[in-house]
Amino acid sequence: MANKFREELNSGKRLFGTHVNMVDYRICDILGRIGFDYIWIDMEHMSTSFQDVERDLIACRANNVPSLVRVSWNDIPHIKRVVEMGPDAIVVPMVNSVEEAKFAIDNCIYPPDGKRGFGPCRAIGYGVDDVNEYLGQGHKEMLRFLQVETEAAVKIMEQVAEIPYMDGFIIGPMDLSGSVNALGYATTDKRTNELIDEAVEKAHKLGKPIGLSMGAYDPAAADFWIGKGVDFISMGLDMGYIIDGAKNCLSNMRAADKKFPKK
Repeated sequence: MANKFREELNSGKRLFGTHVNMVDYRICDILGRIGFDYIWIDMEHMSTSFQDVERDLIACRANNVPSLVRVSWNDIPHIKRVVEMGPDAIVVPMVNSVEEAKFAIDNCIYPPDGKRGFGPCRAIGYGVDDVNEYLGQGHKEMLRFLQVETEAAVKIMEQVAEIPYMDGFIIGPMDLSGSVNALGYATTDKRTNELIDEAVEKAHKLGKPIGLSMGAYDPAAADFWIGKGVDFISMGLDMGYIIDGAKNCLSNMRAADKKFPKK
């Protein structure tokens, strides 16, 4: 039950992923063929259902691209139903205390180390795979990331890193900027950037990988965010690709129309 995402992250190379917010599984199928190191499937801000997520995971597996699922909130029903589907990684948003962090990790790990309830389905191949192997070590292969989205979250990183089976952090720069009353100015606000730099430095000192999630994907954005020194980064999103592609298509047609006016 090797985890490709974990293996590649442990190799030391920087990993590049992209976001999927829309619910047609063919989007994961398409993006899975592009060459991304992983695909981020989002439940927090979209209408994505559990059934949608499972279809996306199947599409990712068909293309041998690791899957990362951000659950909608740090609670048992959301975490439990996602981990039972067997993603390669799970992201829990808005974790702002050590207690919240431990709660999130506990619900991903079986007793005696955690408090996850038993009932894996797709995670054990619907029963085809060895359940004892999964109970022993397999369930621990999934990566468990917690998001750093507030100033308070940055300040407790040392304590959170001590929680067993907590695999790493992911910075949410927009909400982080909002926590210091600079929402929307993540690239220019001095305090936000100080917190991002502090979070990256802390994670590396603690021996934990740290990622970052950002919808922009233009060259300047890539330079800025990757330049922060993160270990993996998710950029762009399906809706943006459609909008940019459609705008480009229409612009090309308008330009051609000017060259060849209708007679």
